[in-house]
Amino acid sequence: MPIRQLLCIVVTATLAACGTSGALRGGDAAAGCASLNAPIDSAKIGLPSGGATIDAAALVAPSALTVAERGPTPAATITPATPEYCKVLGRIAPVDPKAPPIVFQVNLPTQWNGRSVQYGGGGFNGVLISGLSLLPAAPYDKPSPLAQGFVTVGTDSGHQNQPNQPPQVFALNDEALLNFAHASYKKVRDVSVELMRRAYGRAPEKLYFVGSSEGGREGLTMAQRYPADFDGVFSRVPVIHWTGLQHAGLRDGFATMGEGWIRPAQVKLVGEAVRAACDKADGSDDALVQDPVTCKAAFKVEALRCASGKTGDQCLTEAQIKAVNTLHATYKFPFVLANGLDDYPGWGVSGEDTPAIGPTGGWTAWWLGTAPPSRCTPAPGVQTRTGVRSSATSPTRWRASTATP
Repeated sequence: MPIRQLLCIVVTATLAACGTSGALRGGDAAAGCASLNAPIDSAKIGLPSGGATIDAAALVAPSALTVAERGPTPAATITPATPEYCKVLGRIAPVDPKAPPIVFQVNLPTQWNGRSVQYGGGGFNGVLISGLSLLPAAPYDKPSPLAQGFVTVGTDSGHQNQPNQPPQVFALNDEALLNFAHASYKKVRDVSVELMRRAYGRAPEKLYFVGSSEGGREGLTMAQRYPADFDGVFSRVPVIHWTGLQHAGLRDGFATMGEGWIRPAQVKLVGEAVRAACDKADGSDDALVQDPVTCKAAFKVEALRCASGKTGDQCLTEAQIKAVNTLHATYKFPFVLANGLDDYPGWGVSGEDTPAIGPTGGWTAWWLGTAPPSRCTPAPGVQTRTGVRSSATSPTRWRASTATP
């Protein structure tokens, strides 16, 4: 056989093998997907960790875009179209047996573009991010990343919210707190890369991380701690001063408990008073406060104080006045943090009564709720970091809002 013909056969066979290598590159995608249920050794994960167990791996048929009639935001009305893909659900075991596992979902399209997108979470997480939705700030009429051929990845960040418990209770475990802070996203990233190798016979060409708010913080943390792990990070409205946010939030929670709670009608009263004091300062009457810094000095909530013996939605009590001033005030630490900061800004002046529309809204939507808050007691046996059993006097604030962001 001529050498040129032999080389042609070898090259053709090699290309064919490359084209079919990987579980999803064979002729039976359903069987290939199901074969991804093998465990992943902890050696594949670049941080101290247990191994990953695959709970389910099943091929999902394509589905068309659907639009609901109503929703809090346009994005909430849309269920994006999905192509045929392998849905993998699993969990990464902790090192500490008392820590929860890290739950994850990896969606592997049968027609892959060679890239992946990992989704960030929100709030205190505790809910599995599916990776099937539109990206934050993405156009509603454009295909989702999965529909564009990306592998998509999501996680619960290493804990699951529990009924009748505050969402922060997971932080009583050191490993769970570390996973929430940064480790879970790195670990899930590594597991997803291994799954892509198994599914397609190669690692991804590009990996991206996308997040908003808490997810935006996660994205910045990935860029800072693991700069070699992602080729691009999109961080939208990141919570970049977490320590300040939590300390200021605790202070504000105490101020608005009990008699300090401000009813929705009174929040509207405050918002209208702010606009009355500051709207025209910029020379226009547009119901907007253009200079909130100057307005902070000009607005005096004491003008809304209830007359002696009076109560109702058209005035504020002393406790409520104190609460308004507290919410507007900068929180000052009694020490300097490691990054040199020693304060955290308050809520600022203006926007107090902005209605809740998706992720936006004023005090009622984001802080006060539509019903008075109450204190909650963690489940029996839960202890604080000081070893003192939590009780009804715990500073945990339980939101009673019907518009939880």
